[in-house]
Amino acid sequence: MKLLDDLSVPESPESVTRRRFLGVSTLAALGASFAGSLAICVRFLWPSVLFEAPSRFLAARIGDLLRRPILFLRKRRLYMVRDERGVFAQTAVCTHLGCLTRPNPGNDGFFCPCHGSRFALDGKVLKGPAPLPLEHYKIERREDHLWVDVAAKEDPDARIQV
Repeated sequence: MKLLDDLSVPESPESVTRRRFLGVSTLAALGASFAGSLAICVRFLWPSVLFEAPSRFLAARIGDLLRRPILFLRKRRLYMVRDERGVFAQTAVCTHLGCLTRPNPGNDGFFCPCHGSRFALDGKVLKGPAPLPLEHYKIERREDHLWVDVAAKEDPDARIQV
């Protein structure tokens, strides 16, 4: 009969040894890294591209602006405006909280129906709470068409002659 001292732990057949624990841990780490690599490779098969409208687009024909002084392009949230000095393009988005502005009934400027800001025809703030004037965009004339690039800001005094 074998005597056990008080400090020894009897071994059971299902006990985990250090060698077995390290082997299982290594296999788990390898499996996790393989699964992560596989997920990255599968994700690479689909493009992560944001499809947006091009920043440069055909905005209007010159004849359209000769018939009326303000042309509103709803999809682009943009005004094409003709005054005594020429034609310019400016945003229709209020600089206060991003509401869509509307032309005044007499075509002498714009107003924001949300919070009451008023803008002159050239986009300058006449009445707050809008802190900044409406942004102007680069405009280019090609034959009888006007092209606008909303990625290029323009000086508010710049005009295209029609």
